[in-house]
Amino acid sequence: MSLGEDKTVGRVSDSVTRQAVAGLEANFGLRFANPTNEAELYRLDSLIEITSSKRIHMADYVQNGIPFYRGKEVIERAKGNAISTELFITADKFQEIKNKFGSPEDGDILLTSVGTLGVPYFISRDGDFYFKDGNVTWFRKFAPNINSKFLYYWLTSPATQQRLDDISIGSTQKALTITALKTLEILLPNLMEQQEVVEILDSVSHRIALLRETNATLEAIAQALFKSWFVDFDPVHAKQQGQEPEGMDADTAALFPDGFKDSELGVVPRGWRVSTIDQVTSLIIDYRGKTPKKLGRDWANSGIQAVSAKNIKRGRLVEKQAMNFVDNDLFDIWMKDKLESGDILMTSEAPLGELLYLADEHNFCLSQRVFALRANSTNCLSSFLYFWLSSKNVQEHLAARATGTTVVGIRQSELRKIEVLLPPLPIQEKANDILRTCLLRIEKNEAEKESLTTLRDTLLPRLISGQFRLPDAEEAVV
Repeated sequence: MSLGEDKTVGRVSDSVTRQAVAGLEANFGLRFANPTNEAELYRLDSLIEITSSKRIHMADYVQNGIPFYRGKEVIERAKGNAISTELFITADKFQEIKNKFGSPEDGDILLTSVGTLGVPYFISRDGDFYFKDGNVTWFRKFAPNINSKFLYYWLTSPATQQRLDDISIGSTQKALTITALKTLEILLPNLMEQQEVVEILDSVSHRIALLRETNATLEAIAQALFKSWFVDFDPVHAKQQGQEPEGMDADTAALFPDGFKDSELGVVPRGWRVSTIDQVTSLIIDYRGKTPKKLGRDWANSGIQAVSAKNIKRGRLVEKQAMNFVDNDLFDIWMKDKLESGDILMTSEAPLGELLYLADEHNFCLSQRVFALRANSTNCLSSFLYFWLSSKNVQEHLAARATGTTVVGIRQSELRKIEVLLPPLPIQEKANDILRTCLLRIEKNEAEKESLTTLRDTLLPRLISGQFRLPDAEEAVV
């Protein structure tokens, strides 16, 4: 079986595939049909130029200029994240290289080739940049019979990823060589079918990216409001100067004082009080260093998901595919207190202080290195507590109270001592109208994004291998 025929196809059950097909048809108005079977097998080096960049020396780095990507930045771009590079070269140096050897263009593909292998990035409207030789491989100058975006999706398919791992060299640090990449073979349908595959996968990917961008906007809105009201105290400063708080109705503005007082946390709005986690929570569930397996039972193959610290990162559940399961009986024994809407999960160590807000009902089982906090609604709302815990000062206080050398973590007794600046409940309620709405929207968008990702990833191998084609791709909802 050739690489293009995708060895993973046989492992995808017919029922899962049918569900994925139905999901894509329902979401994007497409009808699937049998392919024409006009695919041909090609070596990659007969279709594209596989090369790298010209060497840039450390002496060429400057503080500002044309961005310079390593594997790390390519992975960030591939994930749709902002670039955090601190490396640049001068515009003159870039232009010199571009004139002599060319530079990355829209439609080209970069592939990470050292360390984290095989992450492809399709270049689109990136502007000028250059990249590190050896760490990243450059696919460019495509033959007329190959769609570069089709090649990009082919590189992301499970079979190709496995093949990239097979041809890598090295033990301590694996690498992909240009020579080995040139020998890869791809089963290539005609251009029309390539375009049809690209259109459907682009449609789903665009929807996923849109949901990701929407969530980033919602997070920014919520964070900006919390910082303005509860960190910078903008409404109080405005009233102290005899001004109306910006962007706030009269009823809400009336809830804020017009002056400050000294407190254990420094200068704070008059009438607000300093409390502690112990006083603003009605329940803290502690699963630091614990796992349901300590009851002497095995993990189940399905059932209720068990969340540990490794599954919580940047306000999201991650690595869901690696999560364990417990059955209902073990869940009832282990989770004496079931989670509720509005509960907050916080990692207690490895890493410390990652947060997850449960905007909706969730039947999760808690596992290692996780606290669950429930706000005491008589004095503290859960959305306020979540953003308070995520603030920079509180994260620093968590780290200061942590103990350990190899693994740094915080005990429940120390967590309870963390201070909370508590505004009057009516102010929290006004903020909650926006904060909780944003958190709930984010959670629903995450669920839709996950569902679409599963649909795409289930069918991608079959679309790439030619088992399906899309005669009505022009009907896709973009």
